[in-house]
Amino acid sequence: MRVVVINGVEYRGCNYHMKEIFLKSLREKVGGIELTEYNLPSACPVFCTGCKACFYKDISVCPHREYTIPIWESMINADLLVFTSPVYVYHATAQIKALLDHYGSKWMAHSPDEKMFSKRAVIITNAAGMGMKNVIKNIGDSLNYWGVAQTFVIKKALFMGEWKDVSQKTKDKITRSCDKLAAKLVIKKPTKPRLGIKMRFYILRMGQKMIHKKLSKEGYPETTDHKYWKEKGWLDGKKPWN
Repeated sequence: MRVVVINGVEYRGCNYHMKEIFLKSLREKVGGIELTEYNLPSACPVFCTGCKACFYKDISVCPHREYTIPIWESMINADLLVFTSPVYVYHATAQIKALLDHYGSKWMAHSPDEKMFSKRAVIITNAAGMGMKNVIKNIGDSLNYWGVAQTFVIKKALFMGEWKDVSQKTKDKITRSCDKLAAKLVIKKPTKPRLGIKMRFYILRMGQKMIHKKLSKEGYPETTDHKYWKEKGWLDGKKPWN
């Protein structure tokens, strides 16, 4: 199993240890994994400038492509995506948001990659108290609009700032949750998008047709997004999943 991990922080705190427990469980269940790991912000130390080059063409022309393309290609070639982020002021870390901003053109409304529609992903988060729902939404929005078929969550309110202060009882609960999820991920069967992902696709396909019809009437040229969808055959009934 090829696994890509994107860590929202470089500090080896509670979230790091939760991630390591999950990877250990996964290795034991699968019998070994091929791991590629990125630590932010070092792996992508730049903010999206809003130049829209990726929307007008594709992500190959991103001014930060030396960082963004290797990460994207790793995700496309992976079997499982893992995103980790502790709660920072009630949200995901700024550095993970900065990375996700670079892939706005890969959202389903624009030029999604069909390989994402068979991917599975895991979000790992923790908090001293509250805010985990926001982290899950911050990261989950991109996963959902990339078309990721299934997304799972490992979360825990630890009420402690350092791993050494977390009770063994809580650590055992995290281990059991990781073991349970790892066992589920080992099941070898075709991964198809859940209903919510399919509905997004159908609604956005309708939107592509409506927008193209309106712009054509007003004399505007065909959009890059419409060309992309047409080339994929998605406007004629084809779907990005089997």
